[in-house]
Amino acid sequence: MARIFRIMTAALVPLSTSDSRGRGYLVFPPAGGTLRAFDPLAGAADADVRGVEYPGHGERLAESPASAVEELAAQSAAAMPTAWFSRSVTIGFGMGAFVALETAQRLGVSPRALIVVDACAPQRRSPDKNAKAGASAMARVFGRTGLTPVAGYRDSPESWEYALDLLLGDLQLLNAYRGPARTQLSCPVAAIRGTDDPASASGDDATGGWRVWTSGPFVGRVVPGGYLGVLDSGREAEFWARIRRLEAAFVAAEPEVA
Repeated sequence: MARIFRIMTAALVPLSTSDSRGRGYLVFPPAGGTLRAFDPLAGAADADVRGVEYPGHGERLAESPASAVEELAAQSAAAMPTAWFSRSVTIGFGMGAFVALETAQRLGVSPRALIVVDACAPQRRSPDKNAKAGASAMARVFGRTGLTPVAGYRDSPESWEYALDLLLGDLQLLNAYRGPARTQLSCPVAAIRGTDDPASASGDDATGGWRVWTSGPFVGRVVPGGYLGVLDSGREAEFWARIRRLEAAFVAAEPEVA
């Protein structure tokens, strides 16, 4: 029983702390990602930032990888303090957007807001799109700094192979994933996509489709860059400025209480 407890709590990892009150952020990595890639971003947040480390990734490398996106969400929900989750702005990158939504549905609680980055709305997905893509094709599309689980991977064949193994394994989960239950959240939702993201070729139809997943305010944003370009080194302050503008937009969109 003790071993199960350690595995579950290991899923939720503190990335940064701050004296700034009222701000808490929870990040879910993309396919192939680990929390190590989020260290620079979390360090620039001036806020409490926590992240979910998937089994078989990063600090949980010794554990068996999940067999389904739903399993990732179930483990994340089991490790999540519900009260803290309800106060956090949850940010899901790529595959992490689906894990975040599934986690909220399992908890039965909405976060303070959900922000999805470069993730097609679940009902607009083509699950088998990458089913036949090999490592070389995925490396061309996804071989970005923001996705790499190992620093310096370009100079290390072993690290690059490790990164691609994680990516291809997660893409298999995505190919098999048929989407979440049609249950709306009550919190604000924002969807961000890069102008040059090949996964968003269908444009606003893919991003704006997230609107149906909340009964609260929705904001869609198109930003410069490719897939997960918001994670490029040197853009950390820009990223958090954008997130806080979204938070301000949410507040402005809330109905007045009589």
